[in-house]
Amino acid sequence: LEQYQADLEMKRFRMENYNITKITPDQCFIMKVPSLDSEKPIIIPDDIVTLYDVLTKEKYIGRVTNVIDNNVTVQLKNPAAMKMKNNKFNIGFYGNYWPLRCCHYALSIASKLNFLDTLYPQQTMKSISLKYDLDWMNSTISKNEQQKQAVTNILQTTSCPAPYILFGPPGTGKTATLVEAICQIVRQDPSKNILVCTSSNAAADEITRRLIQYLPAQIIYRMYAPSRHWEDVKKEIRECANFVGSTPNNTISIFLPKEILILKKIIISTLITSVRLAAVNFRENHFSHIIIDEASQATEPETLVPLILTKNAGKNDITNFHAQIVIAGDHFQLGPVIRNRLAENILGKSMLERLMNDCDVYKKKDGKYNPHYVTKLVKNYRSHRHIIHVPNDHFYENELECYEHADTQIALNWNRLPNKKFPIIFQEVLGVEERSESRSVYNTAEVFVVVEYVKILMNTNFGKRKITQSDIGIVTPFKKQQLEIKRRLVVKGWENIMVGTVEIFQGQERTVMIMSTVRSKIFTHNDVQHIGFLSNPKRFNVAITRAKALLIITGNPKIICTDKHWQALWEYCKENNGCRLFDQCPLEPALKADLKKYYETNLNKTSETNAAVSNEVSIHIETDLMKNVKGLETLTNVLVCGIEKVTLKE
Repeated sequence: LEQYQADLEMKRFRMENYNITKITPDQCFIMKVPSLDSEKPIIIPDDIVTLYDVLTKEKYIGRVTNVIDNNVTVQLKNPAAMKMKNNKFNIGFYGNYWPLRCCHYALSIASKLNFLDTLYPQQTMKSISLKYDLDWMNSTISKNEQQKQAVTNILQTTSCPAPYILFGPPGTGKTATLVEAICQIVRQDPSKNILVCTSSNAAADEITRRLIQYLPAQIIYRMYAPSRHWEDVKKEIRECANFVGSTPNNTISIFLPKEILILKKIIISTLITSVRLAAVNFRENHFSHIIIDEASQATEPETLVPLILTKNAGKNDITNFHAQIVIAGDHFQLGPVIRNRLAENILGKSMLERLMNDCDVYKKKDGKYNPHYVTKLVKNYRSHRHIIHVPNDHFYENELECYEHADTQIALNWNRLPNKKFPIIFQEVLGVEERSESRSVYNTAEVFVVVEYVKILMNTNFGKRKITQSDIGIVTPFKKQQLEIKRRLVVKGWENIMVGTVEIFQGQERTVMIMSTVRSKIFTHNDVQHIGFLSNPKRFNVAITRAKALLIITGNPKIICTDKHWQALWEYCKENNGCRLFDQCPLEPALKADLKKYYETNLNKTSETNAAVSNEVSIHIETDLMKNVKGLETLTNVLVCGIEKVTLKE
């Protein structure tokens, strides 16, 4: 179903009479694909491109090699055959579906192996002595009981064969704990081998960057997919990367032979790229530890990919699982991105979330987790205590403790704060929610207010510290709002301020975060009122917990406070005199009056129109989907959908 949904979405990018003006010496050309969302890319490297010459009706094949914003780089498979008489082509895109094929492969191997103790753990009785007398690489960890507990338990494999869960709420030092654990494993027993996998390249790069501060780069292997480009690899980790070549133009990724690969003590990759290790045919249980970071963002089949490497798939006998699996993440933050709504209930829950919610050994008993199986980090090093107050109450049972330091306190006493001791501004904005041609949502009034706050901040000092562009992040749930804000910032010369959706900011932080909620209307579904995917509690949690010292929220409280989490935040800000009404927002009086008049004039009309359009689109999608899944033969075609083989070649 996921693949079928991707097929439907890729059809939107077909282009007629596209003019190809230039082909580079390496037989590539760059094409601009309208409405392509670079943050949730449908078209990715290795996807197939078909080109039909409008004049000659000849067909040519290409491969996507790179996607940056709306620009797609295509390499032609047989460029010499292209006659290029009029340069106009009808272009279509088709998925290669490598990630899904890797998931099929992992499932096919896992189904033959005895993974029950790992995937559905039962508590085992072990006599283990938990000691903290280690020589800590990171001195901060020596002062944190939960981090020390986690590192010690990972070293002693207290949960094996069950996964050990490192539950890391925002800003609690999850990555630092994993890095310390890896360093201690290498220090305690240099013969052990560790596989580290993450959901994203950014997270894998961050772990690599931190590890080489403590360990020699020669024992670390940062394995990139062939689609990765040398210029995208950070300079400080290039010596660990799988690239060869004398210049950036002829540098390519390689795969090390087994003889060299087994000498690398730490291999780091994304979950999907780790499938390349299946061809190595390591000895069984070659890896003593398999560490999966950002586990809450991965589907269960994706999480299985590195786990199958601990077994020899060519053997028929069932042997014990000896590797200690460590799953790190936070199931109260955003989970896997699933396109198809029918697949959401199955694939939308990560292995981490399923274990924490459904497996007894990971549940609290008498108010405590079993330390042999799970550690919850509780010291928040990122944010001022007021910023995480509501998320702490709603998601983390008020167990988070704020470690106050200078970076979290610098915004206090800022003259723009309604309450000088409360570093949150909840700014009411009376704007109209509108839809673009691409169906994304934007709110012009909030764009004006956000840009005005940026203008104020760029002329502000917090004590002796001057605020720079890199200190500010702007988050919004909608792509169109993101583009509108970014466009106005670029005009003013502030192109280095990061503006992104909630998904992009997960795992990141900024000194100042500004959130534009956009919504100015309420939806009703099955007689229940909601505010669209802004009602998602995980999205709320991630958005609010990115700020270190100052959080500014723009929105219409009468609308967004129909959700209990937003209501709680508004009430908390109101109690602490952190709310500002629209009449008090930092805009010129004439502009405020015009925006308010436009809001009052257009609110009802806009709401009715958008609700009707939204219902019509939803009905169309559901009807189209059901038409295509009727009948066993059609269902089979939908699920297979162009994949010739779902297993990988050895």
